[in-house]
Amino acid sequence: MIKQIQSSAVQKELSIRSETVQRIYNFYINNLFYVNRRYQRKLVWTIEEKRAFIDSILKGFPVPIILLAQTEKNKISVFEIIDGMQRLNAVTAFIEGEFDIEDKYFDLETMVESKSLLDQEKLTQKTPILNRHYCEIIGSYVLPLSVYSFDDNEKVDEIFRRINSNGKHLSRQELRSAGSTSKFADLVRKIANEIRTDTSASDILLLNNMKQISITNKQLEYGINVDDIFWVKNRILTKEMLRESKDEEIIADVLAYMLLQDIPLSNSTRLDDYYGFREDNEHQKEIESSLTIKQPELIQKQFIKVYDQIRQILVVSQKNFRELICDRNLTSMVRQFQVIFLSFYDLLIKKNQEISNYDKLISELNSITKEMTITTGKTWAFQNKQRNINKIKGIIQDCFKQKDTIDPAIDSWLTEFETLLTQSTTEQSLYDFKQGFTELNEGKQFNQDNFDKIIKTLTAMANHSPNATGYVCVGIADNDKTAKKIYDLYNVDFVEYKNFKITGITHEAERLQGNLDNFYRWIIQLIKLQPINQTTKDTIGREIKVINYKNKSVIIFSLKGGKEPTSYNDKFYQRIGSNVNEIKVSEYVELFRRFSKE
Repeated sequence: MIKQIQSSAVQKELSIRSETVQRIYNFYINNLFYVNRRYQRKLVWTIEEKRAFIDSILKGFPVPIILLAQTEKNKISVFEIIDGMQRLNAVTAFIEGEFDIEDKYFDLETMVESKSLLDQEKLTQKTPILNRHYCEIIGSYVLPLSVYSFDDNEKVDEIFRRINSNGKHLSRQELRSAGSTSKFADLVRKIANEIRTDTSASDILLLNNMKQISITNKQLEYGINVDDIFWVKNRILTKEMLRESKDEEIIADVLAYMLLQDIPLSNSTRLDDYYGFREDNEHQKEIESSLTIKQPELIQKQFIKVYDQIRQILVVSQKNFRELICDRNLTSMVRQFQVIFLSFYDLLIKKNQEISNYDKLISELNSITKEMTITTGKTWAFQNKQRNINKIKGIIQDCFKQKDTIDPAIDSWLTEFETLLTQSTTEQSLYDFKQGFTELNEGKQFNQDNFDKIIKTLTAMANHSPNATGYVCVGIADNDKTAKKIYDLYNVDFVEYKNFKITGITHEAERLQGNLDNFYRWIIQLIKLQPINQTTKDTIGREIKVINYKNKSVIIFSLKGGKEPTSYNDKFYQRIGSNVNEIKVSEYVELFRRFSKE
């Protein structure tokens, strides 16, 4: 009887419906599709896979049902994608001309929605154009949808896990992380995102923005080229291994070493336990307990610190990881990478040391795999793991020295800065970039208005929502023209990361205050003169970071939303897109209500 009642309740929450591709595209452009990155796999379909899906539609073949969870955001009914993200992306991407089929592109005049965007010049028609008849077939094709109305996130997690638990299309690691809400699973995912550079500021993301952090096998105008991802670029993993989330398995194994008292063995069953495949197993309890004590944020910073040092060594050596350490042709570099990483971890974090001689260290690491005696097979015994780590530490120990200060967290902003830049592509309202503080003319005078706008922008970002953090990075040119102007005036070139042109502010600091240290202290004094309350002044001043990114000094201002809105000159502002707008008095009630909910 209970099962009948439960089944009946589920049926009321579940509806089966069909929508044409044109209707689906209408939902898409009206921002009705959301992705929860906590349980969704990466957006990794290749162009070939997308073409194959469009070809199925053209031929009228049946396609798998798309599973959506209907919920509400900002008082609007929207859909969270539980299963079918790759298919929805393939359809919308083809309509918008992101790829062709048999060398022909979708005719944007076929559908009202795409024609409207074409007329507004928001889309560009690519040629040659696919025959209108075939485009109409695509637009009228009916996609099957299963829509689940929910008010409980745990139900959605359980549905996602169940629909994938017996599937063959997900890798073992993807099955582990599907719907897992443990601290360990969340930490692995966050670190993996940082290293792959497909990170986002929020777990809930519009499908429209997912393409900015999609992983592609071709160089497109957006997204992440798989050949540039650390694991593939350094020939630690193949592209296919990355698609199967083998990078997350490496991270999970390394984290287990960092978190557990005894050195763990490595195999698939043990990873299953960490993710809770078997309920109430001792390995999951131990690793979750350790994370609670050591704090996920600190462990993440320690991991990225070690990762940054390895990256720095590769930059100096001008070799990829395999070229540096390998003296023979190995089919896998997974265990070799872990040995190097954990050797560095023991020295940098456990012993609180720092690298003292990069050239000698690179020399010692050159072809160091000949010193390793790593076993093969599905299980990597803890004895063999420890023996290799100890041996490598003994070889490279003389290249490190004891640090004068205790800093168990982080020294470098190399990866964190790149993460911040990447996140800005999907959460534009919380990020802003300025080339500098001076006028770009022969006078090179300090621009007080621009400085005021930086502080005002921070207060507007803080009004986004409680606990939302806004960032303004100074030292990044917004386009090629600005970068060239800086070069003409200061003879300063830029370094590039994902179309961001990083010029730094050292040239301005030296002109205005003699050096970077004096300039930093001067900026702190300028903040104290701003028309904001004392708490906000103290917070902005305390959180300012001057980071060095590839020999370019960048200043990062940040401000986190508090328990109530933040004013600037007795007025309240909010950031919509790249604009800072004053909030009308009539909107104050809604503004304060937003913060009172926290």
